Amino acid sequence: METLDLAPVNLRDLGGLPVSGGTVRPGVLLRSDDVSVMPAAFAQQMIDDGVTSVIDLRSAEEALMTGRGPLTVPGVNYHHLALTASVSSPEDISHEMMSAATTPEHVGAWYANLLETQARQLALGVTLVAMGEGATVFHCAAGKDRTGVFAAVVLSALGATPATISADYAVTATRLPQLFPRLRAIMGGLMPDRVLDEEAIKGMGAMMGAHAESMEAMQRILVERHGSVLEPIRHAGLSEATIAMLRERLVVDDA
Repeated sequence: METLDLAPVNLRDLGGLPVSGGTVRPGVLLRSDDVSVMPAAFAQQMIDDGVTSVIDLRSAEEALMTGRGPLTVPGVNYHHLALTASVSSPEDISHEMMSAATTPEHVGAWYANLLETQARQLALGVTLVAMGEGATVFHCAAGKDRTGVFAAVVLSALGATPATISADYAVTATRLPQLFPRLRAIMGGLMPDRVLDEEAIKGMGAMMGAHAESMEAMQRILVERHGSVLEPIRHAGLSEATIAMLRERLVVDDA
């Protein structure tokens, strides 16, 4: 019987993305699917490459099930900032959100609500990145929804355009064929069958995809409600001084 390789399949460096005044510095901020069950050798390579901090956006039950994983070693800080109450039924994901009728607009509205309700957690996460040393990896289960919202917040703070943020989110679409088998192996006991069945996934709507239009909708909704994507995070405590620190750490100037 073939053993599934549990190395992350949606791990990527945000380095090189265009932001206000320059690009994101390579090797400092990475987004990923679940890093808690990766092979020890893969984790060691990440540490050798400079990872010194993990921001875990999973729910408490997910973190309890698989733990912190092989990145939990001296010299690597672990921060659990849960963005949802559970993975199988976050309180504001209805049955309809998992149906074939779900559109990118629906997904974007859920993302906007998630950002608003978890603004304090997101503000803390941005602060941890700004104050960190070495590289930070942030992750959830698939590296798509919760990770996508966090990435959007950080990139917004750096002055990335809405198109850049949406395009980064949509990269996950290319990883989905490898992601679902990995999720089934890791989380079969937590996620409902309809989420894990490959044939069922094909008949589901935008919630199971990674469409740029979903992130575009989130950003548009937040601008309409608050004037900017970042305003709820600022209101929750993210200061201009912290944003300046974030830029100092993450931005390579055009010059």
